[in-house]
Amino acid sequence: MKNSLQATLEFDFRGERFTPSITVDLDSAIIRNGHLEKLYDMLATSIGLDSYRYEYDVMVMQEITFSEPTGLACEFICDGKFDFDGFALQWARQQIITAVQPIAEKHLNISDLAQHKDIQAALIECYQAGQKKRPK
Repeated sequence: MKNSLQATLEFDFRGERFTPSITVDLDSAIIRNGHLEKLYDMLATSIGLDSYRYEYDVMVMQEITFSEPTGLACEFICDGKFDFDGFALQWARQQIITAVQPIAEKHLNISDLAQHKDIQAALIECYQAGQKKRPK
């Protein structure tokens, strides 16, 4: 399932109200950068601002509100705040489980690792150990 959320903020500049809002594809954000550092730039672009405008300076002083989560993001949003670090850790864990599930089916005849937490933990640890030994 796709993981996404809506990022919005509001600010006033010279009597005009601005309300930029974008949908953030969290899967792409993690794969690309591993964080959400360009979120203000993306919001600015959505309303035609660049970082050299006075409006941009006012905008970055506002807090971004998050809403409309999908997928795993639903577990990490509360009162308009999003726990990106918690989401990223759980997202990475899900990626590992997706990778080791076929191995559990093939060699252990286990179709649902969630029902075998000890085996799931062992396979995740093996996967992580293998990643550490991998040449870069």
